[in-house]
Amino acid sequence: MYKNILLLLVLCVSSALCRTVTFKIISFGSKVQVKINKSKYTLKPLNNDEILYAGKLSTAPEGKFNYHYIVDGKEENFNRVFDANASTTYIEFFERKDTVKKLKTFSYPNNNWNRSIGKTELFDDSYIPTIHITGKTADELFTKPQNKYYTLEKVTFYFKNSKKVVTNVKANPKNKNFAKFQIKMNINSKNNVYGRYLLKLRNGGEDPTNLRQFIYGNIIQALGMPSIHSNMVRVYYNKKPVGFYTLQEEAYSDSFIRAEFYGNSTTQAINAPSKLGYALDGSCGADFEYHPDDMTYYWPFAEKSGESKDRLVALCGAISKLNVNSSSAVKKFEQQWFDIDTFHKAMAMEYLTGDWDGYWYATSNFAVYDDPNQSTKNTYKFYFITQDHDETFGVGLCPPHNTVGYNFPKISYTTMLNREWHVVPDDADHRTLVDKFIAGSPALQKRFQNTLISIVQNIFNPVAFRNVVSSYYNRYQPEMKWDFSFKRSYTPSAAAAAGSPNYTYNDFETNMEKKVGGLEWGLYEWVSLRAEAIKKEFCITWNGDSNPPKKSCKPANNL
Repeated sequence: MYKNILLLLVLCVSSALCRTVTFKIISFGSKVQVKINKSKYTLKPLNNDEILYAGKLSTAPEGKFNYHYIVDGKEENFNRVFDANASTTYIEFFERKDTVKKLKTFSYPNNNWNRSIGKTELFDDSYIPTIHITGKTADELFTKPQNKYYTLEKVTFYFKNSKKVVTNVKANPKNKNFAKFQIKMNINSKNNVYGRYLLKLRNGGEDPTNLRQFIYGNIIQALGMPSIHSNMVRVYYNKKPVGFYTLQEEAYSDSFIRAEFYGNSTTQAINAPSKLGYALDGSCGADFEYHPDDMTYYWPFAEKSGESKDRLVALCGAISKLNVNSSSAVKKFEQQWFDIDTFHKAMAMEYLTGDWDGYWYATSNFAVYDDPNQSTKNTYKFYFITQDHDETFGVGLCPPHNTVGYNFPKISYTTMLNREWHVVPDDADHRTLVDKFIAGSPALQKRFQNTLISIVQNIFNPVAFRNVVSSYYNRYQPEMKWDFSFKRSYTPSAAAAAGSPNYTYNDFETNMEKKVGGLEWGLYEWVSLRAEAIKKEFCITWNGDSNPPKKSCKPANNL
């Protein structure tokens, strides 16, 4: 006989043998049960939630016990284990075997960034959150997306211990040439989600693994620099599947600045100044030459309403006057104007990943922010922040940025110094920050080079990289299988989809190692080729290297 947990009044034969526990599970069915031994107990929607079911059982066994869920008569084909010391489950997901599974992490010795609020439950990647978008507007957005902002009636975020409901969310669809398009969400700042209120659902449409953005973000966080956070999430609307997305912040938003520059990871509190500095968004053509009498030069930098580019121009003036051959001048400049250390890390990552849509290759997809807590009336302390890491690890890497094909990962960074650029019509002529803070003096170039080598030795090599990323693959493989298992609600027109890749689940599996379609490199292959080229150039090695350089090896560039 089935028993309703919420109404169960059966007493234990001995109170010493029983305890009260709570079950919570996300399900898109209508009849949800939990089975313990041979007994089944019915769960009910929690506070009339659309997909979250829960129930309290007062006759649960003491100690560990096995259980599993049944939805509309379908049973999970594995057993879950209820811990002896627990009184409740996390928010579980039907047919997902591991509710919480800690991923391996990248390790770097010089991570000095301690200003972030941290991951919080929003970006806790030991758990896969669910986002459920409900209301009439959601139907319109996900079936016929237009170039406009939508006001979504309700968006619910489900985390491992809690849920967060936000209403009247402004949403803007992007990249509609893919059936699984991207969405930017603006949430009321007073009803934020763990301090964040501008979030993006990003799709790796050009990335068969759907992991490159997530990997990039985790590496730069490990390196110790202001970096956007990400998590992999399932998205649904009105109980219909949308896809497996990368949930991500936006670098120039006040939401990100407050959480990343003024947070406390222990207390998860934010103590931002009442008036933030200016975060400027750099798009193609945004560079840092000093042109005080020609403000049109700075048009590629987007500022927010009520802000200006005056501080940016002041920074450019300070850069132009800096004597990079004076160590004391450089030290003073770093204190007053610009954080060179985090910039070096950012450029090392752009080079290592072939991030052709970033600053070094395309003067695009970055932000700069001046921190008022470190600024004065006449000086403004700026930080460089990278974002939008989808065109990386070989994705989209073709002419005019790549003129050598498969051998691109073997090119030295030194070929990208002090050169004329203007690769595409909107591109800037130079890379002022690179030429000043990397190529500007032997000391600065040596400093950058040491950072580059350290990243390869600790993270960006075939051994360390595969060790961490394989845990991502194992965790997300079932999610990717689900992502390719259903037909999207939206189908782009043939004209809109022309030229866009249409990858399959097999491509996801294959591209971890090998090329697929127009993508020339497998993910692990790219890292191996780049790391081996740097090994050869600088005569370095790393832990677990099966082919270290010979003792007679001499660096090609010995600064």
